[in-house]
Amino acid sequence: MSGVDVAPGTLRLVHGVPNPKGAEGAQLFLVVGDPAAAPVTEIVPAEGVELPPPPDLAAGAGSRRPFYLRILHFNDLHGHVTRTKPSGEQAVLSRMVGRVRELRRMSQDDPHLGVLFLSGGDDLAGGILGELLSSVHASYRLYSAAGVDMGVVGNHDLDAGAALLGRSIEADARFPLLSANLCTSPLLRGQVYPAAILVVKGVRVGLIGLTTRGEVRSASELRMRHPLVVAQNLLPALRPLCDVLIVLSHLGHDLEASGASTRDVGDVELAAELPEGSVQLIIGAHTHQALNESGLSVVNLVHGIPIVQAGAMGRFLGEVDVVVGQGAYVSSVRLTPTVDLPLDEAFEQEQVQPLLAQCGPLLARRLGGVADHPDLTTEAVQLGFAARESALANLITDALVDRCRAAGHAVDLAAIDASSVCCGLPVGTELTFGDWFKLMPYADSVRLYRLPGRDLAALLDGNARRADRPNEPHVERGFLHFSREVRYSVELGESRWAACATDITVDGQPLDSQLDRVFLMACTSFVRGAAAPWEHYATRQLDLPRLHALGSTYAETDLLVRDLLVAHLQAHGGATEEAGARRDGRLRIISGFDPRETEPRRNGE
Repeated sequence: MSGVDVAPGTLRLVHGVPNPKGAEGAQLFLVVGDPAAAPVTEIVPAEGVELPPPPDLAAGAGSRRPFYLRILHFNDLHGHVTRTKPSGEQAVLSRMVGRVRELRRMSQDDPHLGVLFLSGGDDLAGGILGELLSSVHASYRLYSAAGVDMGVVGNHDLDAGAALLGRSIEADARFPLLSANLCTSPLLRGQVYPAAILVVKGVRVGLIGLTTRGEVRSASELRMRHPLVVAQNLLPALRPLCDVLIVLSHLGHDLEASGASTRDVGDVELAAELPEGSVQLIIGAHTHQALNESGLSVVNLVHGIPIVQAGAMGRFLGEVDVVVGQGAYVSSVRLTPTVDLPLDEAFEQEQVQPLLAQCGPLLARRLGGVADHPDLTTEAVQLGFAARESALANLITDALVDRCRAAGHAVDLAAIDASSVCCGLPVGTELTFGDWFKLMPYADSVRLYRLPGRDLAALLDGNARRADRPNEPHVERGFLHFSREVRYSVELGESRWAACATDITVDGQPLDSQLDRVFLMACTSFVRGAAAPWEHYATRQLDLPRLHALGSTYAETDLLVRDLLVAHLQAHGGATEEAGARRDGRLRIISGFDPRETEPRRNGE
């Protein structure tokens, strides 16, 4: 996206300014125009722009050394530049920087070795740095100083709106942000580009950015196109200009992946549809998967295209080696835990710590007290959240109803699952914003679903089959807790297949008498996202009927779940009984489980 106007089917190649802290001596060329409008027939250099020719690496049948391109990548850092441990803060970004700078020192005088540092997106939302927001977000300032060469726009980078993203890029990003399927927006004009070519020691490395259309809160401000169509439009014209071509993808691994909601295509589906050999590599993100921990797995080699992803929250730094000679191919991939990387102490002290110091007063802000209730502990969250009524879940769901209504949304009920919370609270003590931030570290927003009574009944019935059962290992199944308006029983029965919801009332009336009523239900933007693997397993391997899902029709709001809960806690003296941290009998578990039977009976058995 740029202020340069070009005709449909024609893109323009313009000069860019590479990150001065990035790849040494690199040249940057930006692709300008809209590849979504029509298949691209040509990419025309702007006046005075001349792309270097291909490097002479294959002349003389082996008389030239090949070029080795080492790519370091991370994704979905979500502002977590440090990690909180019981022993204290553990540096994350500064350890990545230590590895990047180490490799760049080694390659400095070697004309046959180049190093790139890439971000897979979701750089702004989440993390304590988000609490410092004024007019821009601090992450791009850190990334620029860290030497990031290129990034892709993630869906959560748009959470606070395209205007904030545009201001943050303009103010602090010294590297290009890419997204080929994020179409022209006045708010991002001249800030985001469909593709770029970075010339590293004579080798032309092309990168295409793709952004998922799933979980985009500010979609009303933007037009987003199908990523596969856009990639197919752009590739034929861009490929001849590159010695190495990489897709920097924030689509998610595949359409059935857990970790985040995918849409249209994931990296697997994308690779399957692209011509073999058209790109050398897909660097993925969005679904928070640590791929290829023991080297490139054959399952991540699709249509000859390697797919990599480095988990999330900076737990890993990915490394990929590409050999460029007569052609180009990936020779190795690996993930390294950041805890094992060398710390760049200067970067930590000069760049990270001053920002974290600003966060200290925010984390220490007192919200009230914490009731001495066993449901509020981390042990209860980890061991029993899907097994019984929870005082913590009651607090959260009731607060969502009250706060959504106060914001003008006439919700009838609310629901959450375990993905809403990451830990418990220090019971019987003072509650700080830092304590609640650990419990809710993500910038989840509120979504509103309209459910007819019949669908709500089916949702509750399917929910009964997701409850934890005695003597079974726990996996995330997406069991929902509901606000005070909903009261019901879960009869576990003899097997998961036989479990059901009974005695359901909403607002004190039997749900059976309200089947035609349409209910407005508030949920988080990630509800049941982590349960997708079990959903597929249950329907395919256990012959369970397809469990009733929430569906894909919902309304986004500009309400952040954590903000609503913090306001509620402050108004009621913390996570107290007055605030709703108590059991009231809204959920009753009726056991009828035979421990000898761990799988459902099939018809006729």
